[in-house]
Amino acid sequence: MTTVRTRFAPSPTGFIHLGNIRSALYPWAFARKMQGTFILRIEDTDVERSTPEAVTAILEGMSWLGLDFDEGPFYQMQRMDRYREVIAQMLDQGLAYPCYMSMEELEAVRERQRAAGEKPRYDGTWRPEPGKTLPTPPAGVDPVIRFKNPLTGTVAWDDAVKGRVEISNEELDDLVIARPDGTPIYNFCVVVDDLDMGITHVIRGDDHVNNTPRQINILRALGGQPPVYAHLPTVLNEAGEKMSKRHGAMSVMAYRDAGYLPEAVLNYLARLGWSHGDAEIFSREQFVEWFDLEHLGKSPAQYDHSKLNWLNNHYIKEADNARLAELAKPFFAELGIDEAALGAGPDVASVIALMKDRATTVKEIAETSAMFYRTPAPEPEALAQHVTDAVRPALAELAASLRTCEWTKEGVSAALKATLAAHKLKMPQLAMPVRLFVAGTTHTPSIDAVLVLFGRDRVVQRIEAGLSA
Repeated sequence: MTTVRTRFAPSPTGFIHLGNIRSALYPWAFARKMQGTFILRIEDTDVERSTPEAVTAILEGMSWLGLDFDEGPFYQMQRMDRYREVIAQMLDQGLAYPCYMSMEELEAVRERQRAAGEKPRYDGTWRPEPGKTLPTPPAGVDPVIRFKNPLTGTVAWDDAVKGRVEISNEELDDLVIARPDGTPIYNFCVVVDDLDMGITHVIRGDDHVNNTPRQINILRALGGQPPVYAHLPTVLNEAGEKMSKRHGAMSVMAYRDAGYLPEAVLNYLARLGWSHGDAEIFSREQFVEWFDLEHLGKSPAQYDHSKLNWLNNHYIKEADNARLAELAKPFFAELGIDEAALGAGPDVASVIALMKDRATTVKEIAETSAMFYRTPAPEPEALAQHVTDAVRPALAELAASLRTCEWTKEGVSAALKATLAAHKLKMPQLAMPVRLFVAGTTHTPSIDAVLVLFGRDRVVQRIEAGLSA
């Protein structure tokens, strides 16, 4: 049985968004499922647009999501000697030929074809054939190298997503595989890489479908067998446009920086073009166990931010509080709450345990938890509304009760209820001013749980300070 070998082959020409990284997730999962090999290949032949920063973004995004690779990263620019070696062999074997047609001449040919109602294409002027006399090469002109595409027959493959695809060779002209300066082009490099690396399954976006017949023909000319192809439908943004930087897509690492958990993003991404029955929530291990090519979606998947938020909330609720406390530190720092302030306040993991259930992101956890590490500064209007003369005696009595009650959720709750009964008040009448004095806001979880976390001394001191202000 052939060992499965898949690859992710991004171009480092910008940040990597969810639509891009999905083309890493599926081949990674398939290789893991089949106990095969997952290869990372950086297709950096677009020298003008490729950047080291984009390579770093690819590596960071994959690492954050846990998409570990077994071989690589391989860089196409470091394999130029190999590509040139193969081109020389193809020229020797008559599989490729030099073409001296200028861009102006080629455009003139295409214009004549358009005028005649024909498909514009290279006309084979420099293609050597038995009995054909070629033009004399012009002096001082470096030729491109073209692949000698078959003139008849069809290119066909059974796509794991699209089904049977057939293209007539008459539709394909002779592809340029090297520029005048000898630099090989993308479509050729891909084939040599897939051949050399023994790729068995190519799982990639369907924007590559049009490249596939040419790549298959070159591969076969070099003595290789085509891999299994699975061309994934486009990921659309919420407006129904193709997900892209131009249309507002976020980079993968921007999700980390916004407070999303990698397991939530991976789970969401897995469902963005693949399904296992009705399962919406599953672990990385379940995903690998369940993944197959048969259940890849055949229609474009649409990004739904609210669903990602729902998933992230689920994973936050399930996450270890100590881990969330570490993840929250940069977000606390953005709010001006440093390690010293965190150390002086309640235990961060305990605070997060109370605050996390309502949070969509770790950033939200930090924002809602900040009240535990700041001096309260309630709005004067809120104080005027809630701290009335009628409730002041109850607040003073509560402060006295809190000095001596058992400092547990149950003990604090009992003190609150006793004060309410003695002064014939309803819970909001007492809880709202207490929240304002202690936390600086009326928006907190259960008041007894919040007070316990703030600590007895801080709570009593703040209520008394509020009453004397």
